[in-house]
Amino acid sequence: MTTIPFPVVSAPGQRPHESAGRLINAYAEPLSAGARAQNAWRRAPGLRAFASSPQSGNRGQILVGNTLWSAFAGNVTAFTSAGAATSIGALAGTKKVFWAANNKAPTPNLVVVDPDNGAYLVTTSGVPSFTGGGVLPAPNSVCFLDGYFFFTTGDGRCFASALNDTTVNALDFTTAQAKRGGLLRAVPFVDLYLCGPQAIEVYHDTAEPTGFPFSRVQVIGRGILGPNCITGFEDGFGKGLILLGDDGCVYALNGYTPSKISTPDVDRAVAAFRNAGGDPATIEMFPYVAEGHACVVLRCSAFTWVFDVDTVRWHERQSYGATTWRATGAVSAFGKWLCGDTNSGALIEITKAVGNELGTPLPFVVESGPVSGFPAAVAVPLATFDLARGVGTATGSDPSQTDPTVEIQWSDDGGVSWSKPLIRKLGAQAVVDRKPIRVARTGMTTNSGRRWRLTVGDDVDVILTGGDMQSETRAA
Repeated sequence: MTTIPFPVVSAPGQRPHESAGRLINAYAEPLSAGARAQNAWRRAPGLRAFASSPQSGNRGQILVGNTLWSAFAGNVTAFTSAGAATSIGALAGTKKVFWAANNKAPTPNLVVVDPDNGAYLVTTSGVPSFTGGGVLPAPNSVCFLDGYFFFTTGDGRCFASALNDTTVNALDFTTAQAKRGGLLRAVPFVDLYLCGPQAIEVYHDTAEPTGFPFSRVQVIGRGILGPNCITGFEDGFGKGLILLGDDGCVYALNGYTPSKISTPDVDRAVAAFRNAGGDPATIEMFPYVAEGHACVVLRCSAFTWVFDVDTVRWHERQSYGATTWRATGAVSAFGKWLCGDTNSGALIEITKAVGNELGTPLPFVVESGPVSGFPAAVAVPLATFDLARGVGTATGSDPSQTDPTVEIQWSDDGGVSWSKPLIRKLGAQAVVDRKPIRVARTGMTTNSGRRWRLTVGDDVDVILTGGDMQSETRAA
């Protein structure tokens, strides 16, 4: 018997021939010493409805007190913790926006910036435009830190507001000068990070009595590819800054040093999107946490990759019938991770409590690397898969939850084509067959070896802990 090499990192390769296996809506989790295997492969979190609205084109949200404020195409809507929606007013534009709220008591000031149309004040009664009394040029982003709003402009300036107020002094600004290109984004972390297309300038709160209240302390020689290509600073995450750099690679900031964390497959996906004419401004990054796994999402219209910060592993996400994930712009709110839905005006929750996406299947797909006797061909009389059994739900939907199954396929041409699936039962609730899940007499491989694909579309717990393949070498 030969161990089937299931991957711990999704690695489709530039061509199927070089693939080390794929994880789509699935991730590998290390197991403790003494477990039946070193890793378990589990289904990625599903999506369930939190609130609906008649809007579309989610552009981002922020939690302020007990209200979640969401921007949509042409609109701002407020949501309660129970999911009740109230349309607040019109908001020009369709691009992702930037939200910020200060510490003003008893009611914080709330500001939203659309990169094409400038700043707006948001209240329960409307969304009027905001120019700081005519002082503030049209900003392209906003953030809040240490009592101040910070507004960036495309020409490289950053304006600071008064302390916990919206007034802006025309002289209270600084200019990013480390590199050309202006500014794309202001990010609040321990310090203020002013992000441009070629560099990031870090400012520390030195409580300057006049002018700009912060002082520059560091220049990071790596810019961001687009305005939404940095994350990790959001409330409820706290794992440090992660960014998609101007070179198309993903970095984690170790102090002020960018450390590359993307794999060649992630880098190729970004490069292919750009080479096909994709706009870097439509690439987004956002975080979520599910069952102790802090994850960073890198998504656009062509792909979604997810980096598990805790295991330092990448996997792919694809909603049913799509090449990318439908979730967008997640925030921590009401004890949940809530995000927009690219398919509707709903707000949805990222959660391990469901194995579907708003009732649509969420296929768990694991493809192995090749089992090869290269250059010899190999006969495969038997393959066995260590999948958890008896995972059906007696009170669930019939038969998808009451009698769940796994589809098993194989490829003998390096993953270019796959066999018709063989169906095996995972078992009704607490019903475990004495025989393991296996397929027999699946023929002869080529010198490309044998790759296996396991797919579980049913909404049940999926736990894969390995597999073995019996082989008999034949002449080349």
